[in-house]
Amino acid sequence: MPVPVHIVSGFLGTGKTTAIRAQLEARRGERIAVIVNDFGEAGFDEIALSETDGPFEIRSIPGGCVCCTAPEGFVAALGAVLEREPERLWIEPTGLARPQDLIDAIRRGPHRERLALAPVVVLVDPRRLGREGPGERELVRNQLEAADVLVANRTDLCDEEDLARFEALARELWPAPLAVHRTRQGQLPRSLLEWPPGEGPRLPRAEPGPPGAPDRGHAHAAAPSTAGHRARTWRWSPELVFSRERLMRALLRAAEGLAGAPLARFKGVFRTREGTLQLELAGGTPHERLSAHRRDSRADAIFAAGEEKPLELLERWLAGALLAEEEVRAEARQIEIALPDGRVHVVDRERLRALPDGVPDVSALFPNRTGSAARLGGLWSALGLPPAGSAVVCAADGFASEPVPVEALCQGLLLHSLADEPLGEKQGGPFRLLIPEGVPGAPSACANVKAVTRIVVREDPRP
Repeated sequence: MPVPVHIVSGFLGTGKTTAIRAQLEARRGERIAVIVNDFGEAGFDEIALSETDGPFEIRSIPGGCVCCTAPEGFVAALGAVLEREPERLWIEPTGLARPQDLIDAIRRGPHRERLALAPVVVLVDPRRLGREGPGERELVRNQLEAADVLVANRTDLCDEEDLARFEALARELWPAPLAVHRTRQGQLPRSLLEWPPGEGPRLPRAEPGPPGAPDRGHAHAAAPSTAGHRARTWRWSPELVFSRERLMRALLRAAEGLAGAPLARFKGVFRTREGTLQLELAGGTPHERLSAHRRDSRADAIFAAGEEKPLELLERWLAGALLAEEEVRAEARQIEIALPDGRVHVVDRERLRALPDGVPDVSALFPNRTGSAARLGGLWSALGLPPAGSAVVCAADGFASEPVPVEALCQGLLLHSLADEPLGEKQGGPFRLLIPEGVPGAPSACANVKAVTRIVVREDPRP
């Protein structure tokens, strides 16, 4: 049986360790493992958790964030705790971590088949909401968007204004959390820590059928329709991956009206090859941004129509945007570089090997890696591309990085060969991105991407 994995996230000082300790004390009969990530080196959270009696295995990953600067330590820690055959695993990332990156790391890691993600719990201290510094506010918003269960902790220390601000923020989130809960001292009922029926990984997962087929492994539900409007909500398993290009074509066609009915509203969040994107139609124009939501893909649509036909057409087009399994998992022997103007450059291993100023062995720059690599700056120059804008790095399994400035990306390497042979899957091949630590502007979560298949360049620094 897969081991349930509970991620307890939240900004610094929101009570994550206290919440996990409360769960350990309430589950004394279970074999439990805990992975704690202290950003500093002191390991205070590990010390606090170790004071709790019980059959617990505690692994600390100090000195970095488990989803950014210490991903290799996180994979090793997972392997170590799974060898002890725990019945349950708790993960406390640093308060500076984004839980969606941790979810992505688990879903694409070597232990994914042995783990079952539980609802992600995000704790907040209502007294501090809206009072974050400029650099902190975006991080907190990202954490809240990733919450399956959003918890206001330390409510005994809050006033009504604090709680009202928390409730207002919770109402603004879309997709909404499965549960919004108030508590003190990290106390959480067990019911909040399990998926309700039909949510999360329990969504239907059928094999994709032919493009355009209405049933592609997703569930949909009709919403109430009033005053001549028809509405519908769709949800898809988080395992399924969409084509961003096909989605945008579907939305642009729908914006022109279907079966004579104008599209009054569309809002969706989709796992695509270019990351998890929130797409909206406003004034007939699509808008997109990256989303921290990881529970599923979903969409809401409202047509000014009295019949179901426009919704049925849109459903068919959305289903046609799903990538077939072979499209997502196919072994990639080429890398596509997609430009903002629609042009696509295709680069293979021989092209990379022929570039000047290649690196015969990356071990001098990356002690834990070996093999031959091409410099991305050299590739950019050879293709005549300007080092401007931002880029999303996409992998064969549907993973997509956060945007990284092209200028920083061009300081990276594409590992492509090992002993004159193509880089194998076990080494993260056929192509693996490596960006040296400390490159200005390079998010550390983008610095090591396995099985690169596509680099999507955008004009703006943000999507």
